Amino acid sequence: MSNTRDGLIEEEVKCSCKGDNLDKFVQPLILMLLSKQPLHGYRIIQELEGRKSFQEEKLDNAGVYRTLRTFEKRKKVTAVWDVHNSGAPKKIYQITEEGRECLNHWIQTLEDYEKIIHAILLEVRRDEV
Repeated sequence: MSNTRDGLIEEEVKCSCKGDNLDKFVQPLILMLLSKQPLHGYRIIQELEGRKSFQEEKLDNAGVYRTLRTFEKRKKVTAVWDVHNSGAPKKIYQITEEGRECLNHWIQTLEDYEKIIHAILLEVRRDEV
C-alpha cells in the first residue's frame, strides 16, 4: 500500500517546518532598528544581515522594501529623501509614535509566541521519551 502523504512535503518545497515562511518576523526587527535611529533601506538590510537573526535563510531584500512601503502607508514610519549627501539620493526612514506602538505589540506577541513554543517543545519532548 502506498502512502500518498509522503509526497506532501518534498525537500525542495519551502515549508514552515523547516523555518521557511517566517518573513513576518522581519517587521519587528525593522521597527527595532528604526527605534534607535533613522536609516535608509540598504542600511536596514545590512544591519539585518549582520545580526544573522534568520540563521541560514537569505534575507529577502525586496521584502524589506515592501515592508517599509507598507509601514509608510500605515503610518508606522515616515520617509524623506536625503539628497544632500554624496551619491544617489536615499530614502531615510524614521519610526513614528504609531510605529513604536506597533513595536510594543510585536514584543507582546513574540513573548506570547515564546510561551506557546516552549509549551509545544515540552510536550513534544515528553512524548519522545
